[in-house]
Amino acid sequence: MEVGYPSVPPNITAQEDAKQAVVEQTLMQAFNPFSALQNNQVKKTTRGAVVTYAVQEGDTLSDIAYKYGITLQDLIEENKITNPNMVGIGMKLNIRRDEVAHVVTRGETLDQIASRYDVKKEVLIRRNPLLAYLQNQLYVGQTVVVPMPAAKPALAGNIQLRRQMAQAASRKASRSRAMSWPIKEPTITSGFGSRWGKMHKGLDMWNEEEAKTPIQAAKEGIVVEAGANRAGYGYLVVLDHGGGLQTFYAHMRKISVYVGQEVDEGDILGYMGNTGDSTGYHLHFEVRQDDIPVNPMPYLRR
Repeated sequence: MEVGYPSVPPNITAQEDAKQAVVEQTLMQAFNPFSALQNNQVKKTTRGAVVTYAVQEGDTLSDIAYKYGITLQDLIEENKITNPNMVGIGMKLNIRRDEVAHVVTRGETLDQIASRYDVKKEVLIRRNPLLAYLQNQLYVGQTVVVPMPAAKPALAGNIQLRRQMAQAASRKASRSRAMSWPIKEPTITSGFGSRWGKMHKGLDMWNEEEAKTPIQAAKEGIVVEAGANRAGYGYLVVLDHGGGLQTFYAHMRKISVYVGQEVDEGDILGYMGNTGDSTGYHLHFEVRQDDIPVNPMPYLRR
């Protein structure tokens, strides 16, 4: 249930007040020589309140960002974080969420504004109670405050920070070794790192049974992708394990799971294939932390 903005009960008095407000705002626009400058503008503003959050045991930056509906990059920039390893338990983080002040243009409707910002019309009405009576009578220059929708965790743009996060993830994996091998008795045909002048983002594994080889979940998680949705990967399954950790299983000939399905470690995801940009039957296996490919070897139990 969404809360935070009061609604205005539909009654005759409120409707008359709304009409009066429109008249006053229209007159102000007409006699304000600067009002025309606002047309076709979208002004970004920030809410006055800033939430302070104390880092708890087990928290990750991506989890905190997702919880508060902001991007990882915004969280990092707001708190001037240069090294994720220095974010410890008890550290105070500032959480700031944005909203947009949209200026209505000629012929624009409330439905179009809601669609543009990917928010529900009801959310706009709760944030702008006057719209309960004026949603079909918007006027040029009117300001509609749009609460921005929560964003999924995003990558930090700073290359050095991305590298530090990947290194931290690899060190953490080295201690836990939390994954099992996705195929039985694998032969590694290509490792993680530079290959043919390009970055090879995972491990290539082969088994002599080829098409009959089952591909198993390396760790319990939720299926967030299942299909041929990424160029070059062929039939691909992506599992999300929480905390920004994901595993990729590519080039499969058959997929046996669906998006949203919860799987346990060892469950069959599908079978080895030769789909996508592949040179023969094999499994391309990736481990990503916050969408940054890291070496899978430290994660795999030996």
